Amino acid sequence: MASTETTNGSSTGPEAESAAQKLLAKHKEAHPVEVEEVVDEEDIIHPPPSATFSPKDTTESDSPTMSDIAKGKKKVDDAAPSAQKKKAELDLADQDAFPSLGKPSTAFQSTWGAGKANGAKGPNTNGTSATSKPASSAPAYKGPAPVNIPGRHVERISLAPQQIAPRTQLKKPLQEILLDINKRSKANVKAFSGANGNMVFEGTGKPEDVRQALKEIVNQIGTKQSVKVPIPASVRPHIIGRQGATIQAISKQTGAKIQIPKQEDLAAPIDEDDDVMIDVIIEGDALGAEMARREIQRIVSERTANSSLKMRDIPIEYYPFIAGHENSPIHNYDEQALKIQVPHYHTWRGQAPHKDRFAPQPSMPIQISGDREAANDARQAINKFVKDELSKHTAAPTQGMERGRHQFIVGDRGSSAEEFFQKTGCAIVKPPAGDDSDELYIIGPPENIQAGINYAMDLAGKVQSAHFDISKPHNSVRGGGAPHARNMARYFEQRNALQELERLHDSTIVLPADGSTSAEVYAQSYQNAVKTRQEIMNLISAHPPSRFHPMPVDPFFHQQLRQREAPKIRREHGVQIVFPDGHVEQPEILLVYEAPGSPSEYAIPRESPSDADKRQHEQAIQEARKYLEALISSQPAIVSRDVEAQAKYHDKVRKYVDHEQKDLGQGQFPVQLLFGGPTTQRSPSSFSLRGPDNQVTNLDSKLRAFLEQEARDEVERNFTTSFDYPQKFANFLIGKRGENINKLRDDYDVEIQVKDGKVELKGPERKCADCKKDVLAQLRKFEDETTHVIKVKKDYHRDLIGAKGAQVNRLQDRYGVRVNFPRSERPAGDDDATEGSVRNYRQQAPDEVIIKGPKKGADEAREELLNLLQWTMDNSFSGSISIQQSQLPQLIGTQGREIEQLRLATGCQIDTPRGDADKDGRVEIKLKGTKKQVEDAKKILLEKSKTFDETVTKNVEIDRRFHKSLIGPMGANIRKIVVDAGGPDDNRIIAGLVRFPKQGQEENANAIRVQGSKSMVDKIIAALNAQVKDQADQVTQTLEVPTAKHRLLIGRGGESRRNLESKFNVSLDIPRQGATGPAATQIKVTGLPSDVEKCKGHIEELVQDQEGETVEVPRKHHNTISDNGQFFRKLRNDLKVTVDHGGAQPPPRGAAGGAKARGRNVNGGSAPLITDEPDSSAHSWELVDNTDTYTGTDGDSPIPWILRGNRDNVAKAKSQLERALSEASKPSWTGYLILPDAKAHRLIIGPGGSQINSIRQQTGTKVQVPKNGDEGEAVEIVGSKEGCEEARDIILDIVAGGAGAGAGVRRD
Repeated sequence: MASTETTNGSSTGPEAESAAQKLLAKHKEAHPVEVEEVVDEEDIIHPPPSATFSPKDTTESDSPTMSDIAKGKKKVDDAAPSAQKKKAELDLADQDAFPSLGKPSTAFQSTWGAGKANGAKGPNTNGTSATSKPASSAPAYKGPAPVNIPGRHVERISLAPQQIAPRTQLKKPLQEILLDINKRSKANVKAFSGANGNMVFEGTGKPEDVRQALKEIVNQIGTKQSVKVPIPASVRPHIIGRQGATIQAISKQTGAKIQIPKQEDLAAPIDEDDDVMIDVIIEGDALGAEMARREIQRIVSERTANSSLKMRDIPIEYYPFIAGHENSPIHNYDEQALKIQVPHYHTWRGQAPHKDRFAPQPSMPIQISGDREAANDARQAINKFVKDELSKHTAAPTQGMERGRHQFIVGDRGSSAEEFFQKTGCAIVKPPAGDDSDELYIIGPPENIQAGINYAMDLAGKVQSAHFDISKPHNSVRGGGAPHARNMARYFEQRNALQELERLHDSTIVLPADGSTSAEVYAQSYQNAVKTRQEIMNLISAHPPSRFHPMPVDPFFHQQLRQREAPKIRREHGVQIVFPDGHVEQPEILLVYEAPGSPSEYAIPRESPSDADKRQHEQAIQEARKYLEALISSQPAIVSRDVEAQAKYHDKVRKYVDHEQKDLGQGQFPVQLLFGGPTTQRSPSSFSLRGPDNQVTNLDSKLRAFLEQEARDEVERNFTTSFDYPQKFANFLIGKRGENINKLRDDYDVEIQVKDGKVELKGPERKCADCKKDVLAQLRKFEDETTHVIKVKKDYHRDLIGAKGAQVNRLQDRYGVRVNFPRSERPAGDDDATEGSVRNYRQQAPDEVIIKGPKKGADEAREELLNLLQWTMDNSFSGSISIQQSQLPQLIGTQGREIEQLRLATGCQIDTPRGDADKDGRVEIKLKGTKKQVEDAKKILLEKSKTFDETVTKNVEIDRRFHKSLIGPMGANIRKIVVDAGGPDDNRIIAGLVRFPKQGQEENANAIRVQGSKSMVDKIIAALNAQVKDQADQVTQTLEVPTAKHRLLIGRGGESRRNLESKFNVSLDIPRQGATGPAATQIKVTGLPSDVEKCKGHIEELVQDQEGETVEVPRKHHNTISDNGQFFRKLRNDLKVTVDHGGAQPPPRGAAGGAKARGRNVNGGSAPLITDEPDSSAHSWELVDNTDTYTGTDGDSPIPWILRGNRDNVAKAKSQLERALSEASKPSWTGYLILPDAKAHRLIIGPGGSQINSIRQQTGTKVQVPKNGDEGEAVEIVGSKEGCEEARDIILDIVAGGAGAGAGVRRD
């Protein structure tokens, strides 16, 4: 078919085109116009240029792109020379343009791919890529180009005789049809004969009227055409469109009927990368069918410009020749456009190569990806190369050689497969690591085979080997070393224990097999072989028979033991279980002791274990063995039972058994299903159940009933029922990619078809009824579903979703709904082509949130989401503040303390920037929260920013010998300087304001950095300089003070020293305690000369006035007077008098008599129990004579009390000591009173101690109440016997009377 357009009688010949024509052709290619979408000739604002079109002479590369001409980048005159115009026809019978119409001589071959590249050659190896040859040069028809000439538009179509219906099939003669169309149409159509017997129809008028008239003519006189268009199955959804929108539009525009296979009828691809081809059938008149075909091919071209193919039918033995042979067709493709990956092959898998014929291995295909047409071309070229060259001239003889040498011929330690091929013209294939074969296969042309064998022998001859017997170190054990050698070899292989040795010494280790005990080591150098052998012998020595124990276990238990028990035994007992290989049916497992703990942390030992270690090995293995034996013995007997069932039921049996055993309890082993086949002695129509006797019996009865029911169902398989089902829920019933409908088919074993508002079920009547019930239940659920669309600004989506979807997941779980937020990254149009998906709603807008689910749940979820949205909006006021980036660290603070305090104080969310500053060095801080929170945070930040902006930094140079004094003790001096200058009183902030150089810093060692407001900085620097000036005039004088008097200058906690330094503005250097030599008594005073003199005079006066007064105190009264040190502290605090004993050792503190009295009742009974009622009579009382407390024999010998201090104060202290000594000499008693309730102690003390002080004054005794208030602790009363008893009575009265009892109340 051809199309011709004329303009005012002029024509354009096929040999040349104008620039306008080429421009229109390119525009038509970029923006294809459908029949209805023609250009309005009356559009005077944007009138298109006039043009003609010749399909046979126009190609994509003949004209410049639209942007070159339309945008003025290229002159129209340069596009193509003008030529004489000639009419061109749109010939429907043209087999090149329309191979699917008329009566083509060959079947239609669909092509895809937009790119056309020169076939540049390039080398190609395994895994490399290549490019396609040029695609077919046949011109592609672009459709009739519209011609807009004021007042006239002309188009022609040409129909071949076979495309026109016979006269007898026409309702009217041709002339009457034309007459009728011309009457009804605004266009004028004429018919005349063309070349080759074709009939030409020419229409004149507006473009839309002309095309509609021509379509009507073809519809009335044309024959019906049927076109088959093969397309990839992956494009099927895009041709259908959402709810069939795309395919319906094509049918409506072209009038053609389009049939596409159903989803369930498609063949499943072998893997995810494969794309199955399906046929689309187009039926209609010649023009409509062709237009529909072109539109479908346009969609296919857009979606599948590139292709990925896998060639699975080529024997893998040919791969090295396809990748490396100089005549291989893959060298004809440029790797930039077409990628061809040929897997490496130098080790056979699954089965060894056959000497006479090679078999394909689909698991290792050749992969071709790139332009679809080029990929198909490459596949055909490779197939032809294999058929014509390789399959006729390739042989594969074998060559025996020790397995250990294989790795050094080709592989990681030897030559590469490519190098071997280049040198010999042959490929070499070796057995896999787990195979015991020692045969190498040399594959290639017969004339090159010997060269390949010779080269392999040369490589193998360079390898050094060492042989040794691994059983020899343990030949003395019972039963000989051979069984132990086999156990070790089995364990080492399972543990991959030798791989590290092979890598370390670049060697290959071959362990013994088939009952042998001889191992082999192969390496490039003899030295490496010997080292490897020695390492292996160390391993063997470290694994004596005590580590191993074979144990027979029925293979039925192996899988479950491996999954459930083996990890537990390894973790708790340190015993590793080695199971037989999966393809070996043998009962023996091997217990190997390693060590308790994680297997990943276990390091294989290389030293011989001690005898104690061996006993530990045996004990752990024994415990593991007993555990396994107990576990297995607790199971019923393992039995097998055969069941007859036709092979067609086997899949159903598997599903049924899996379903029945999915809820087995802990410790139960599932029954195994063993089906017959060519490798078993079982009949293909039978299977066996193997497992515990009770489970097998139970499952056998259920299976037989199940099979009987299946047989009855098979008779009823043709039962059919149908019922109405709303078409709008059809996609929900089908589910995404048919998941839901396929599940129904599997669950109920019925066929389900959904079409035209009905569901048709075919299968057993009972199962159809159950399936119908389920489908209708789902329908009720679908009908109850409600969809709410909420408009939410994109700014709030993140808050509504929550961290990691927490908010959305909570709503979905609580209300059983689905909440969908828009995906910003989802490309538009992808969901439009999804067929069979539950997403049949319109495209989700960026500001929409969709809630979908049961009506009640959806309503409640919407309500809660709206409330959350309102709260988010109320708390989503935002603001920002700009600050200098250099101020950001101060604002954040150490470890974020400052910014966190600001967040807590205002409740505002504050986000500090992480990116770079702007050109002015400023960054923006984001604020978010309520309006008040944002305003408060902004106000504080503005104040801080203003402070930061006013902040200045100055450095002052001060000799570092002054730094310590400027800082002062505990930073006191620098803190005073900063506070006086108007700064803060916070040591942490002060450390940032005034920064001294670090200890040992060499660069800028004297520079002190001061930062803050200008006035504060100036004051601090002035104070620092003033102090330095004063310190420069300072002098240091030394004062001799006896070591014993140093503590007078230091005071408690250094208090006296600080007072002296502050009072006289000096620095004191007092030697440390324990110093020796002359410096031990030298105290240095540093300061201004006048201050130093004043301080020296004060110290000398203080030391000179420290006269010593000695009072002799009997040793038996020492502890009584000192009162646990309280007497010493009272003298020191009140009179500044210290007490020492001149080196004499004070008597030890003896146990008071009360220690023996505690816990005894006054009547000799036990102390009251905690569980007793709090009765005042239930107390414990003990009265002890203090004269009997000193247990030593030297109680009357004196101990010196030396009083030191001011003369007047020493006299006062002596007077107090003498009075205390007089009191201690008088008869004294101590009473121990234990009350039943320790809570009563607070009543004895009274408010502010008023009660206990009253008791002391009234009775003349010392009363001590326990501080901790523990049960059983005694109240101590010290004084005369009468005073102690009186105090006791008062206390008991207080306790009996409660908080209202007063002191001095006596009992009768």
